[in-house]
Amino acid sequence: MHHSLLSFSLLSAGLLAQSVVVPNANATTLGTGQLNSIIRNLANPRTYQYGINASELAAVPLGSVITGVSLRFSQLASNPAAWPPADITWPSYDISIGEAAPTASWGADPAANFLTPPQQVRTGPMTLDAGVFFNFQTPYLYLGGDLAMLFSHPGSNDPALAQYPETVASNAAIHGVGRSQSIYPAGTASAATTFYVMRVHYGYGVGCPGTGGQTPVLVQNANTTGGLGGNIVLQVANAPAASLVIFALGFSQLNVPLGGGCDLLVSPDVLLVQLANTNGRAVQTINVPPAAVGNFFAQGGVLDAGAPGGLTVSNAVSPSAN
Repeated sequence: MHHSLLSFSLLSAGLLAQSVVVPNANATTLGTGQLNSIIRNLANPRTYQYGINASELAAVPLGSVITGVSLRFSQLASNPAAWPPADITWPSYDISIGEAAPTASWGADPAANFLTPPQQVRTGPMTLDAGVFFNFQTPYLYLGGDLAMLFSHPGSNDPALAQYPETVASNAAIHGVGRSQSIYPAGTASAATTFYVMRVHYGYGVGCPGTGGQTPVLVQNANTTGGLGGNIVLQVANAPAASLVIFALGFSQLNVPLGGGCDLLVSPDVLLVQLANTNGRAVQTINVPPAAVGNFFAQGGVLDAGAPGGLTVSNAVSPSAN
């Protein structure tokens, strides 16, 4: 079924992404600075710790899974419209997430800034293609409270100067703090620094692992608001290269076991098919016409010969009415 049939059958003045921009105050306001630690280039190791106050995550329902993050680039003449211009690879990129100690108390030791031992959500080589997000290999279950994220890498294979994402000043009393180190792996001697304008992507439910223990993740971004219509974008990551990816769209939530530890989380009223690229990502754009109203549920499925039963599935998302 063509996606326009779903678009015209939606019952709201817009669909909001399953994500939240931190700081919330910068959702539609430009940042005041820039920092490229988190995506630094060849021979420039970096560690960056990001502490988000719980108030900034109030829109994320407790029990959601955080599946990835994305950055917003500064409006500088040196920044291209889409980055990277070609695939960029980090030989290792480590991301850990956990409950944060109060951000006003943060010091030089990243480990001490976690209230409890964090969960590693990504490790090993990472390749980014243009316009993608930092997808986690393992989603993080968010149960509330201040949140800490630790990013650490030895520098990418890009010999050029990395581009500059937007930042604001750290502010423990309002949105949180950031701390940076010029080392890999993470260690002590961090310095207080600026705070990224970051989009945190979330969904519900969990996927099941396939080839290489990889679990597909699904994010939804791009908003349609105010009855104007537009595109929303669904992206599946952690699929085998060139695998067949199925986007299941429906009007009901389900919880139906499929075998192999996989669960169908949405009613498969519409099925759309895409091929994953060489980096294991697939994108589905859905056009929402002006004045369409309502919401729906979406989940990704991947035909994966290395998975029990030959199929893996992702978490689900529910673009919400506005």
